[in-house]
This record gives sequence, C-alpha cells and structure tokens, in this order.
Amino acid sequence: MSIFDTSNNTAICVLPWVHEYKTMDGSTGPCCQGDKLENGETIESIRQDMLKGIKHKACGNCYLKELESGWSPRIHETKDWLKKFGEPEIFNPKLEWVDMRYDPTCNLKCKTCGPYASTLWQKEKKMFMPVNESNKNYLENINKKNLKKIYLAGGEPTYIKGYPPFLQQLYEDNPKCEVVINTNLKKLPSEWKDIIRKFDNLTIVCSCDAIELLGRYVRYPLGWDEFEDNVKFVEENANFLQFNLVASNLTSHKLFETCIWMKKYSKNINISILQSPECFLESAVPLQYRSVYLDNIQKLSKFPVSVHYAMNFRKKIDYLFQKYQKSNYESSLHASLRMEIASQDSHRTLKLQNVDPFLFKWIYE
Repeated sequence: MSIFDTSNNTAICVLPWVHEYKTMDGSTGPCCQGDKLENGETIESIRQDMLKGIKHKACGNCYLKELESGWSPRIHETKDWLKKFGEPEIFNPKLEWVDMRYDPTCNLKCKTCGPYASTLWQKEKKMFMPVNESNKNYLENINKKNLKKIYLAGGEPTYIKGYPPFLQQLYEDNPKCEVVINTNLKKLPSEWKDIIRKFDNLTIVCSCDAIELLGRYVRYPLGWDEFEDNVKFVEENANFLQFNLVASNLTSHKLFETCIWMKKYSKNINISILQSPECFLESAVPLQYRSVYLDNIQKLSKFPVSVHYAMNFRKKIDYLFQKYQKSNYESSLHASLRMEIASQDSHRTLKLQNVDPFLFKWIYE
C-alpha cells in the first residue's frame, strides 16, 4: 500500500514532499490552498505530522472541504502527481514543483479579487504593492533541470515581463517540464502564442466565471470577442486547455450556460467554490431567490466533463447545491454585497442594472 494513499491516511498529501509555494508578500505555505506557516512551523513539520496521520492546521482548508464535499485539492493533486511522476522519496524530498508569486501586474479587476493580485485594483483603491524581488530572483535562479512541474500565476502571467524569458530558459534546460499557466486570456501577445506552440507539455488554465456581458462585468474590463478568439487559439495550439470556473453568488445562477459554452472548447472544467470575500457567498442571497440558483446548478448534476475532472466536478456541484439549499440567509452579508457592488460600479462604465436584471433585483431589493 502506498504511503500516499489519501483514503488510508486522511492527512497525507504529496505536495510537502515535492512542492514549494510562496505568496506575493514572501510568506510560505504548503500550497496555494493552504494557510501560511507561522510560529516556527516548517514544511518538514508538516511532513512529520502527515506521516503520523495528524492533520496540520496549515492544511485545514483541504480537510474542511473533504468534510463538506468529500473532495479537495489534497486528494486531486496527490492522485495526479502519483499518476504522472510516481511516489517521491519519503526521507529525501526534492523540490520538483514550484509556485512562486512575485508580481501583481494584471489587466483586469475582477469582482471577487482585490489589490493583492491586481494592479488595476491597486489603482482603483489608490494603493501600491511592489514586485517581490526576492521571490523573483529565487524563481529566475532556480535549478530548472530538476523541475518536473512549474505553475505560473499572477497578477496576470501574460502581463508579467519576467515570465517569457524564464520560460525560454526553462525550454532550453528542461523542455519536458510540465508548465501550467493560469491566465485570464484577455490578451495573448505574440510571444505568448510562440510559447504555447513551443511546449509539448503545457496546460493553459483559463479563468472564466461567466459568459458574454456577465462575463465582462465579473472580470472587468474583459473584451468578450477577443477573449473567445484567444480561447480558440489555445484550444487549437496548446497541449491542454482547462477552464477554471469560480462559483459565486454573481455567477452560480448561470453556471449551466457557462459550462455549455466551455464545452465547445474543452471538457476539462474545474469548478472552484468561492470562499471569500464572504459577501459573494450564498448566504447573502435571500431565500426567496435561491430557487433560481438551485434550478441552474441542478442542471449540471450529470454534465459531461472529462474523466479526469468528473468526480471533482460532481462532488462540487452537489456541495454547491447543498449550500444554496441549506445555508441561512445573512442580511448583513446582503448589505455588504450591495455596498461593494455600488462602490465597484461607481468606478466602472459597466453597471449591474444593465447586465443582469435578476442580480440587480435581489441585490438592491
């Protein structure tokens, strides 16, 4: 039996043995889903706890998701890594997968995001967050020949000037390395098209929460026609296209229509259920409006996604349905959402009342 059997050991995860993650502010965590390490905690202490079956608090988000839905990134990433690369050496861990965030440059200010990951958001909030030069230098000087996987996010990767030269060097040193780019595909410069064509083992994770006008509103100021053209290019030229669909109370009443559109280009659809900011969660929705969400979510109970994502997709859809069915209504969250939407719309040309009558009705009732 594998030490990394996630059913037998409900604490174990492969990531602390192969992966390194650093946030934009330089904090370290077990992965992008976990909490940052505090009070002398180390990745080594997480490994030791996991081998003993102890669930480390830094990984609590995954354990909570498993209690609620039966699935989590811990399970998915462990199974995926073992399938692709085999088991790591327990007592001789090697850094083989890096996720190093250092630049918040972004060309969107998505409704549920904020200044920590977007320079457009910083401009709206009159804030400034510099590039983390330490993280940048670490990534640029890492031994690329040892890597089996690299994950690049942002900000927005296609706007981060340091990524193309990094990827060019990676291709020269280690062309078989798996490359995962998480992008909004608002723009796709020619140098990025060349990168997409070049790597044989490259995944584009396309962030898309809704389609057409609602899609542009949620991921403002996305240009829908150009975005769809870029999706078509990726579908035709990348090794693998995955959609990442964030389910919030601004999008969950239209998930079925969004998935129908996605299916034209890829059945690799991952749904991420938003956890924060809280005002964008189901508890902000008055009970009398929940049936619209429930009817739409239920349409996805047997939606045909790829085998690789099927179990994850089904469990999350069932979990999301239960949340809208059973969560209590919190008027304070409703009020916070109304204030947040009003504040954001005051800085943008696209207003909710001209985008989605259903959302406008219940948010401003």
